[in-house]
Amino acid sequence: MIPSPLSKAQLLHRLEQRIASEVKDAWLFPQRGAVGGFLGTAPIVIVGWRPSWSSFPDEGANKLFYEFLTEFGLENVHLTNVIKSRGNKDDPDPDNFALHEDIFVRELEILNAWHGVAPLGRAYERVAALTSNHGSKPILRLPQYASMSYGVDQVSAFRKAIGDLATVARRRGWIA
Repeated sequence: MIPSPLSKAQLLHRLEQRIASEVKDAWLFPQRGAVGGFLGTAPIVIVGWRPSWSSFPDEGANKLFYEFLTEFGLENVHLTNVIKSRGNKDDPDPDNFALHEDIFVRELEILNAWHGVAPLGRAYERVAALTSNHGSKPILRLPQYASMSYGVDQVSAFRKAIGDLATVARRRGWIA
């Protein structure tokens, strides 16, 4: 692949524009405070399967998710979903799934993050299958961050998982 003269941030911004124009009901993780959301450029990708219709950000699990990323120095990780359109938990994949898969693969190419993927909750098996097609596997399985709405134990488990991700990222030299 020929290196692009554009920065990762510029390439992600272009991809963001493509998503807005090609995906109905598109939703991307927003920037909030120091956390870059979809525009994070570190070679670490935290990925869910599909965004729900819930509000974001809220003052619950979403807020804690971003706070933990900041606490552990992971503000610049790339936050995404494989499917970019909102849906309900049990909805089938959209008819245009190939478009979503193409966009997700492009994100990993831009970030050179094939070995830095950390799926959230139930997305693990499907994300692992997608990345294995490219000779990679996830580095860590994170709990679903929405589970933090269910109590102190789930908050502690998610915080620990984010800390574990930060440890892996530092060992590999992806963050300082």
